[in-house]
Amino acid sequence: MVQALVQTHLYLRGDTYYFRYVLPDHVQDRCSNLPTEIKRSLRTDSYSAALALVSTKLPLIKLFRDCKHRPSIENLFNEIADFSLTPIVASEPIDTIEAKEEQIVVPILSEAWTGFVNWKSWTDKQGKANQRMFDNLLFFIGDISVNQVNKAQIRTALVSISALPQRNKKNYRQLPLEQLACLDIPEDDVVSGKYVKEHLKLCQSLFSRYLKSEVDVLSVSPTEGLIYDYQDNRYASLNDDQVRTALAKSQSKPDWFKWFMLLSVYSGARRSELVGLRKSDFKYCTDSKRYYFHIRNGKTKAAIRAVPLHHQLIDSGLLSWIDSRNSEQIFNVNANRVTDLFNSLLDERVNILGERIVLHSVRHTFITKVRAAGISNVLVQQVVGHEKSGAGQTDRYTHTFHLKDVLPVVDSIQY
Repeated sequence: MVQALVQTHLYLRGDTYYFRYVLPDHVQDRCSNLPTEIKRSLRTDSYSAALALVSTKLPLIKLFRDCKHRPSIENLFNEIADFSLTPIVASEPIDTIEAKEEQIVVPILSEAWTGFVNWKSWTDKQGKANQRMFDNLLFFIGDISVNQVNKAQIRTALVSISALPQRNKKNYRQLPLEQLACLDIPEDDVVSGKYVKEHLKLCQSLFSRYLKSEVDVLSVSPTEGLIYDYQDNRYASLNDDQVRTALAKSQSKPDWFKWFMLLSVYSGARRSELVGLRKSDFKYCTDSKRYYFHIRNGKTKAAIRAVPLHHQLIDSGLLSWIDSRNSEQIFNVNANRVTDLFNSLLDERVNILGERIVLHSVRHTFITKVRAAGISNVLVQQVVGHEKSGAGQTDRYTHTFHLKDVLPVVDSIQY
């Protein structure tokens, strides 16, 4: 396989072997300043020596083919074109070429990342989140050749990242990573263990799936066998008194926040789902004779759903308030503003079990309370937007329930 690939870039002129590589069309379009092809004399008449020299360029060519970042393209071009090393003059068996791949000049971490990003198909939101995580890893590991990255360095980087603050908190939003790494961050402000583990998953995808399996730069991934254990401090479920207190105190906050809390308490919907609601998402079902709201987007297919409106929401005047809104989007606010307001409602930050009391606790409370009422789990899963599971093969035959079927879920919530 390697020999066949090498031969496509190798030709003999006279008694000397030459290397030839034609730049892909997309590279020629993006970097018109570069030649359309690379031609270099290998300064040897030995076929096996020429094969060995050209084989060192294969990983770079694979990266070059996928790269779309202009500075990285130019760097890779220079590396591919550079045959300034002392040529191999001694004849060698062709079957030793694989061993010489261990001496391949490999890209630095930032260059490998550029190729990896072009290889992946992320949404803008996923791309920004992954770029933030890579920036963290690059800061603590360093921009070194990817074959120099080892398991101990990644583990040390993960430990360092676990001491960073949550960047969406206002005290840390504008601070550079260099400064954040030197701060003594309060325990309540540090990132979650789950977030740190996402960095490990990103490393596994970059090193194992891409650099090892896709472009053959590495023979062994530094993430193999690497495990990051963390204590997952779960979100708390609120008791009835805490919910009533939160609802009462929300009355003194901005008017829209009172309705946000009521919708959250009586639907169990996620923060992002409620923030995205529009007037047109609230509808009337003639079959069940109930109003509901339609969640149009979500991270999974199950997240797209219809949620019945609790009688308490109707009696409190939610529909009239929605009609009075000047914009189509009823909660025209930043999601972090919602979290900041919720944090001012309750004095407690953790419960007696050490579980964190946060806005997401309202969703946990809804699910816990409904399940305690004995409602069928599959009905609960549909209302809160979870994938239906737990019924084995029957799950394959369970489709979306009608709105009237899931009314007992919301109607079981009472405070």
